[in-house]
Amino acid sequence: MTVRAPRSLADDLRQRDDAALSRLLRVRPDLVRPVPSDLTALATRATTAPSVARFIDGLDALRLHVLRIAAAQSAHDPTTDEAILSAAGMGLGDDGHEAVVAALADAVDAALVWGTPRARHVVHAVRDLIGASPAPIWPPPQARLTAALAQADVDAQGALHARETLGLVRDLLDDWSAHPPGVLRSGGLSLRDFAAARRRLHADWPRTALVIEVAHAARLVADDHDDPPHWIPTDHFDGWLAQHTAEQWTALVRAWLALPRLASVADERTQVLSPDRDRGAIPVLRRQVLDILVAAPPGSAVSAESTQQVLDFRQPRRAGELRQLTVEATLREAADLGLTAGGALSTAGRLLLSPADGGTTRAQDKEVAAALSGALPEDLNHVVIQADLTIVAPGPLVAHVARTMRLLADVESRGHATVYRISEDSIRRALDAGWDAASIHSHLADISRTPIPQPLSYLVDDVARRHGAVRIGGGLGYARCDNPETLAAILGDRRLRPLGLHRIADTVLMSQAPARELVEALRAAGYAPAAESPDGQVIIRGPGDRRTRAPRTALVTVRRTPEETLVNAAVRSLRAGDRATRHGGTTAGPAGSVDLPSLSAAAIVSRLRSATADTRPVWIGYADTDGTVTQQVVDPIRVAAGVLTAFDHRTEQVRQFAVSRVTGIADLPTLDQIPSQDEAPTPSG
Repeated sequence: MTVRAPRSLADDLRQRDDAALSRLLRVRPDLVRPVPSDLTALATRATTAPSVARFIDGLDALRLHVLRIAAAQSAHDPTTDEAILSAAGMGLGDDGHEAVVAALADAVDAALVWGTPRARHVVHAVRDLIGASPAPIWPPPQARLTAALAQADVDAQGALHARETLGLVRDLLDDWSAHPPGVLRSGGLSLRDFAAARRRLHADWPRTALVIEVAHAARLVADDHDDPPHWIPTDHFDGWLAQHTAEQWTALVRAWLALPRLASVADERTQVLSPDRDRGAIPVLRRQVLDILVAAPPGSAVSAESTQQVLDFRQPRRAGELRQLTVEATLREAADLGLTAGGALSTAGRLLLSPADGGTTRAQDKEVAAALSGALPEDLNHVVIQADLTIVAPGPLVAHVARTMRLLADVESRGHATVYRISEDSIRRALDAGWDAASIHSHLADISRTPIPQPLSYLVDDVARRHGAVRIGGGLGYARCDNPETLAAILGDRRLRPLGLHRIADTVLMSQAPARELVEALRAAGYAPAAESPDGQVIIRGPGDRRTRAPRTALVTVRRTPEETLVNAAVRSLRAGDRATRHGGTTAGPAGSVDLPSLSAAAIVSRLRSATADTRPVWIGYADTDGTVTQQVVDPIRVAAGVLTAFDHRTEQVRQFAVSRVTGIADLPTLDQIPSQDEAPTPSG
């Protein structure tokens, strides 16, 4: 049978079977949202420059090469498949010829090339968008393995990095609970506060930026929208602290995967947490790099250079400085987070990055937790206190000991063993949080494997005795003390003159500065003030007292393949719309006027979801805006966000219905049992 040569792309689409139309809608999902009215509209949308550019941006170098050859040969007159294959496969060898054949078939399926094998055309948008370039490297470049490591060693090292990152996040947010940094007008963190966080964490600029950005992406810290605003931990942070170590790590990694910023390119001039640094392509590029690591054998490290070469072949139109930076940043950040060690993926990282079975993550999270827990060293509940006022934790501490250590002491160095130092400031921090000298002595005695050094005991008692001798209250700020000589010393201190202090009584000083600034200035001058409430009670602020509401998770729009039910319904709608256009009218489908059973809103949603899962048609009653209720048969496709997407048999189109306007629903066993318009159907159910 001779196939008539199509005169246009729309004519070509009409000659394709339903399977070919389905393939087109799957590979170019933007064409189905929303569903075009007919095949002519589909052809028009498929040839627009934005749609074509979106598709060819994801093509590899070989498919772009084949498209380029086809576009050049058909610039003036139609060309043939044989001519395209001969020119495109030149110098690629036998396996290259097979790949060229497949690439041309893919271009036809994507409606970029149309016509018969003896008369091929290329849509004009391809000629305008595709540029000249040499033939691609063949065979395609592969990721080069730089080392083969024992998987057990990779898991152990990765677990230590994961533990260290979790500790840095906890240290940072505990510090920001007591001393929250301000939010700039641009929405970022000031350079001064960024430098302070770096000193607090004893980390370099990239690692500090990664900790801050990931904590923010995981909704553990947010803008409190106060006046003035500050970055403070959220209520989600307390729930995160209560989780198991593996659950905490999984939450951070998943937040990092969706992070639209490259934290590890930060330096001392970088404004972290600024939305101006967002790039929507970064999560996609980051995932492509990680997919190359997942494809490598377990224990194998992959070089950054070969990773770049593989990505340049897979998507040459997206090559550039951003992708190069993303490759380098992803490999570094993955190592800092504990996903990799020595350049190879850990078992927990491989499980987390692999697709979840059945589209769910619960079973996957259990496997990740088991893998990470098996590689982590056992937590310790003791430390070694030394005479020089340092405390050595010879390994990772259990959660409650680690948090109290962060309150009682400052981290001096990190590594396999963490060194803390107790000072007057750290003891004062514990006293401000409600501790007293006795509780500090008791806690140190419980966790120390060595006797408490006498200088430490003296230091705790001395700071506790002086703590709160000076009281700071509200208003413009006042200081009171039972010892007039102490207030006289404060009044004569030159460092405190900017506070505008003046004496109004023997035991009371007034200040032009607010209470918060007064407390900070007196502490910096070596005094030990305590804030008090209007009734004279000392104000105790624990690490978890200041919280803000966690922001909602931002929806990330990604290119996704449409559901099979939506594709099938779209094909039916396109066929129906095409028939209606050619016959000059709209095809009338089954509709009726019957009494549908009255159901509750929850029952209607349940029945719609059931019909969607079983792919069966149903009768629905639907109230229009004017209150008129009509009954019609629909094939439910999706129920989400209060909207039913379904194929409407009356108009033979894919439509959206507000679920709140569905007045009733009844099942139909099969389409063959749908009555015609002239009959009065009796729906089941």
